Amino acid sequence: MPRHTLAANPVSHPHAPYPHHTRRTQDEDTMDQDQYPTGLLDETRLQALRTLERETRTELHALIEARKDLSRTIREGAELEVPAAARHTRDDDAWRVRPHPADLTYRLVELATPATPEHAKGALASGADVWVADLEDMLVPTQARLFAAQRVIQEVATTRSGDPEPGVPTLMVRPRGLHLDEAHFLVDDAPASAALTDTFTFLARCGATLQDNGTGPYVYLPKLETAAEARWWDRTLARMEELLGLPQGCTRVSVLVETVQAVYELEDIVHELRERVTGLAAGRWDYVFSHLRTYGARPDHVLPDRDAFTMNTRFLRTYSDAIVRVCRRRGVQAIGGPIALAAGGPFDESVSMTHARVHRDKAREAAEGFDGAWVLHPALVPVARAPFEERDRHREEGDLPEPARPSGAIDPGALRDVSSLAGSATLTGVRTALRSSLTYLTGWLAGEGTITLAGHVEDFGTVELNRMQLWQWLFHGTRLAEGPTMSERLLDRMLEDEVSLLRRRGGREDLLQLAVTLLRESMVAEEPPAFLYQQAYEALLSVERTGDGDAAVA
Repeated sequence: MPRHTLAANPVSHPHAPYPHHTRRTQDEDTMDQDQYPTGLLDETRLQALRTLERETRTELHALIEARKDLSRTIREGAELEVPAAARHTRDDDAWRVRPHPADLTYRLVELATPATPEHAKGALASGADVWVADLEDMLVPTQARLFAAQRVIQEVATTRSGDPEPGVPTLMVRPRGLHLDEAHFLVDDAPASAALTDTFTFLARCGATLQDNGTGPYVYLPKLETAAEARWWDRTLARMEELLGLPQGCTRVSVLVETVQAVYELEDIVHELRERVTGLAAGRWDYVFSHLRTYGARPDHVLPDRDAFTMNTRFLRTYSDAIVRVCRRRGVQAIGGPIALAAGGPFDESVSMTHARVHRDKAREAAEGFDGAWVLHPALVPVARAPFEERDRHREEGDLPEPARPSGAIDPGALRDVSSLAGSATLTGVRTALRSSLTYLTGWLAGEGTITLAGHVEDFGTVELNRMQLWQWLFHGTRLAEGPTMSERLLDRMLEDEVSLLRRRGGREDLLQLAVTLLRESMVAEEPPAFLYQQAYEALLSVERTGDGDAAVA
C-alpha cells in the first residue's frame, strides 16, 4: 500500500483539484457569514470535507478507543514501556527527517496566542519568529469565534513570504485535538472531528495562497499520544492535499509533546511524520496534566502544588531531555515550553521579577539544547530571545561546542519517578486552583479564551491541570501542609467561599453556576473525565443555543 493511502475505506474523489487562488467567489460572498465551517467553504469544498470525515471516522474512533483501553490498563497496574514493535526503526541511526523550509529554520521564539484580530495584530508586531494562531486551548469554540479565527488566519496568510524576514513571524496554526468534536458540522447526523474540520478549513482557505507566496501551510499538532495517531495525521493530511489540489507533502507539522504516552513513542512518532515534521515542542503543564491522568489514582504519584516543583525535577527533566535527544538525533527543531507569566504595564518590580524568571527559564532550555521556546505574551518575546541569541553567539565564536548527536534509550523509570518532588499540597494551593479555574471557566463560557490572573496567563490547559490536582488530593484524602485532610466537605466549603468572592465581582450568575457544576462534578467523580473540555463544550453549546446574551456566543 502506498505510504499516503488511507487505510480506512479509501474512496476516489469525484471533484477536480482546486485552482491555486484565494479570491472569493460569488458563492462564497453569499454564504452565511457566521456559520462554522459552512460559511467559510463553498459547496465543493464542503463535500470534500464530508468525504474526508467519512473516510477517516472509523479509524479515528478506533484510535480514541485505544487511548481508553490503555488508560484502563494503566489504572489496573500496568506500566508504560517503549514499544518493542518499532525497535528496528529506533535502532537505525541513519534516518533523518526531511529538511526544514527556509522560514522554519530559525525559531528562537514562538508566540502562541488566540487567533483573534487583536492578538494577531500584537503577534505580527511582536518580533517573534513564529506566530502560533491557536484554535485549541486559547480560543472559545463558538461558531462566531471559529469563523472569525479562520478569517484572521487567511488575512495573515496573504501577507506571508517564504523568505525569512527579521521581525516578521512565520504563521503556524494549532487545531483542536483528535478527541474533540465539531458539533456545528454534522456528517451523517454525527459531529465531525474538530481537528479535521479546523485543519481542512485552514488548508482549503490558505494552503494555495501560502504555496504561491513561497511558504506553506504549517500546523502544530496537539495532544498526540501514539505513533498510530501520527500515522493517521500523515495520511489524513496527504488526503487533504489530494482533495484540495495541493502539492503532496506541502503541509509541514510540529508536534506538541504534551502526553506521557507520546514520550515513550517519540522516535516512532517522528518516523511516521518524517516527511512533514519540523519541530517538537515541550508542552510542560499539559504534560503534568497527562501524568496526573495516567497515574493520578496511584498513591505514590500524588503531586504537590503545581508551583512547588520545577522543570529540574527528575520526571520533567527526563521528559525534556527525551525531546532534545530525539530532535538532535533526527534533525528536528527542539522547542521549549511556555512559562505562563504575563508582563505589561509600567516597568515596576513585579515586571522586572517576571522578566528575570523568564530569562532564567529560557537560559536553562538554551543550555539543555533546545533551539528556541514558546511564550504566551508579546512583551516576553525579547526576554525569551536573549538567552538563545547569547548561546548561539558563543557557539559562533567557538566558546561553545556544537551539541553532539545523542544516542541511547529513554529511561522509563525516570519518566515516572516523582519520589523526590519537593513541596506538598496546601490550602493555598487548593484555593488558588479553585479560584483560577472558576474565574477562567466563567469567562470561557462568556467567550474569553485566555485571562491574566495574578500575573499568570491562564487557558483551558490550566483548568485541566488544576481540576486533576484537586481530584487527586480528594481521591487520596491527602493531608494538606496546614493540617486538614482534603475531603468533599472541605472542598465544598472552600468552593462556596470562592463563589461568593466571584459573585461580588459581578458577572453572569448563570455562567458562574455552570462553571461551578462543571468543576465540582469533575473533582468528585470516582473516575474523572479524561478532558473537562468535552463537558465544557456541551455547556457552551447550550449557552450558544439559548442566545442569551451576545457576549456568550460572540
